[in-house]
Amino acid sequence: MANNVNIFDKYGIKEVANVYFEALEDDLAAGVYKGDIVLFLDTLKVSTIETTAENTAAQGGWGNPKLVQWDYGKEINITLEDALLSLESLRFMLGGAIKKPAAQAPVIVRHTEEVVCGTDGVVPKPKDHLTGIELTPVASEGHPIRLINLGGSEANAAAGARTQLVYASGSTAPTIDGTHAINFKNPKAFGNDSTVPSAYGDHIRIFWEEVLTDNNGSETAIEVTISPDTFPGTYKVIGDTFMRSEKTGKDEPFQFIINKAKVQSNVTITLQAEGDPSTFEMTLNVLRSTNDQGENEMMKLVRYNISGTSSAATEDDYGSVAGS
Repeated sequence: MANNVNIFDKYGIKEVANVYFEALEDDLAAGVYKGDIVLFLDTLKVSTIETTAENTAAQGGWGNPKLVQWDYGKEINITLEDALLSLESLRFMLGGAIKKPAAQAPVIVRHTEEVVCGTDGVVPKPKDHLTGIELTPVASEGHPIRLINLGGSEANAAAGARTQLVYASGSTAPTIDGTHAINFKNPKAFGNDSTVPSAYGDHIRIFWEEVLTDNNGSETAIEVTISPDTFPGTYKVIGDTFMRSEKTGKDEPFQFIINKAKVQSNVTITLQAEGDPSTFEMTLNVLRSTNDQGENEMMKLVRYNISGTSSAATEDDYGSVAGS
């Protein structure tokens, strides 16, 4: 390989980078050691490197022109726009902690479904609106089942009547199992002795909470907790892509290496009914680091040779990316 870069070699860059993050220090509480790969992104839509700096100048003479200029305050910001989301990338962006359900720390899932009464007084079992699976809401201590009668039948004009089924210690847990009559006049009880029962054709909205614990090691839920005093961390970041040679038309490997990058806290998650699917944007601010020679650096851009693919004809002929 020649020591001098050929100034007439030109390249085009089009493809997005695959980016991964390395831990800078041990985090034993999270089971992470220095050098561990903690996040890998290979579904990016855009990976942008933006370098900015401030400047000031000495000015004087007729017309007060700029005579000498100084640059300072260099900043490098990386923007990664991902087409897909993982819980780990979400935790990264929001600076949160991931919790899996356990007996001592269950995950609480909130449900709400609407049902239509097919029998006077009896509220049928709801079905999950996404999967169609029939559910059986069960009240537990501190987690009642709340019901609102939206009306709809000619026999019952009491739209908005509501009740809740509360678990009492030592008693049978109230359950919406499609057989009990629900009393919308007297909270905390089953029964059909009210003057405002549910009637055939009534629409009932059910709200309940499911308490999930570890199910013999199987994953039932994952919770990402965002706290006011936790923020995204600082990592080593490597981005892999390739650039196409104007001379050969071949793609040659290219990467950027950042020894210390702070993940920024600004995150927007858009949920919308129309338009393109939501993308997820992560912003990194590059910090100064010191290399093995004691020199200050912020980022390295590396064009390199794939071993075993370079041509013997010339030392300047870099190996191309397979399939290009």
